[in-house]
Amino acid sequence: MKRVIAAVIFIFIGVLAGALFVYLFAGRGAVKPVSGVSPEKARKVIYYRNPMDGSVTSPVPMKDPMGMDYAPVYEDEVASAAAPGAIRISPERIQKIGVKSEEAKQRDLTRVIRTVGRVEPKEDRVYVINSKVGGWVEKLHVSRTDQMVAPDEPLFDLYSPELVSAQEEFILALNSYEKVKDSPYKDVTRGAASLLDSSRKRLRYWDISEEQIKRLEDKRVASKTMTIRAPSEGSVTEKMIVEGQKIEPGEILYKIIDHSVVWVYGEIYEYEIPYIKVGQKAGLYPAYGSSERYTGTVEHIYSHLGSIRYSSEEASEVRTAKVRFTLDNRNHALKLGMYLNVEFSVEAAKSALSVPDSAVIDTGERQIVIVDRRDGTFEPREITIGARGDGFYEISKGVKEGEFVVTSANFLIDSESNLSAAIGAMGHERGETGPVKTEEKPSGHEGH
Repeated sequence: MKRVIAAVIFIFIGVLAGALFVYLFAGRGAVKPVSGVSPEKARKVIYYRNPMDGSVTSPVPMKDPMGMDYAPVYEDEVASAAAPGAIRISPERIQKIGVKSEEAKQRDLTRVIRTVGRVEPKEDRVYVINSKVGGWVEKLHVSRTDQMVAPDEPLFDLYSPELVSAQEEFILALNSYEKVKDSPYKDVTRGAASLLDSSRKRLRYWDISEEQIKRLEDKRVASKTMTIRAPSEGSVTEKMIVEGQKIEPGEILYKIIDHSVVWVYGEIYEYEIPYIKVGQKAGLYPAYGSSERYTGTVEHIYSHLGSIRYSSEEASEVRTAKVRFTLDNRNHALKLGMYLNVEFSVEAAKSALSVPDSAVIDTGERQIVIVDRRDGTFEPREITIGARGDGFYEISKGVKEGEFVVTSANFLIDSESNLSAAIGAMGHERGETGPVKTEEKPSGHEGH
């Protein structure tokens, strides 16, 4: 009897243990349908994509050489993205990677062209002083470089035997004319007057001033020296003589530059030439950061490329176009050779469809933007760009007004989507090579 009771208890314990096992393991392993989604409507994976290279796909789960799982691509994602490379991204993912989009709109685009200008003398205000006769320097009135001179200010006194002879001939001609000017013989009067006129012209040709000639007429005494005077105000930039020096006709003695008005040469690159016009305004600022500000007008655009300088020995060839400004410098604040920052504000395009420049991905061969369809899908699209200004690109082709383009996290979306494959597909439509790669599951490789 005791054995029968023990057997019943043993069987009962076994039944309880089996029921507990089924409850704990078999029941938990049952597939429970997601609320609101039937198994028939579960998302279907159509292929797997390499997480590092979107152009590499596999029909079965696998890992890349770095051990990363291939990302599944679902049927509903492909169905919602008709264009090559378009992809749907969940709102959580969009927020996480910081996607920002901006609408393509019509805008007036301006741009600032910056360059550097150099202060140079005005070409018609550079004077070279020499003498048309030989002689000796008796006295220097201007004896140092960088000395400021006024118009008609004495520079030096020159003794020349030729000048003394010319003065004496003039005095003789003057005396002869006065003796015969009332003569009844007209030929004699005309001859004396002609000789006097020739003597006067000879003095003028040797740069004797009218004042000196008048003094010679009054005193009737030849001056030992002739004073050479400054033709204009300015500073003496070169002095090549000393007192007592013998000089020859045509020898350069002084160089004087009047820099009360100066030229500023700016240099612009070839691609900027269409934006610069004669008469256009520009701001000019000293490079040392002074509060001084100048407004210049483009006076001339040179017809050749290369640096323009007032002396040929300083010229240098560069691939830039030269523009010229004229600035008033009566206070002599601008020094010759000084550099100025030059800024042009130019109109790049008017009423142009444009997108932020941060939205444009330049592959080197073409430009791409990622269009935000505003429903969680993003489409890479090739565009044709025009002018650039104010941080925007003009769009000539590829995007319509009112469409949104991604301005940040472009490359993160690129990693999410198959952008490389999309670009290849764009080229394939043009007849270019570059098919999308597909990687089959290698034999013996365990899928995950």
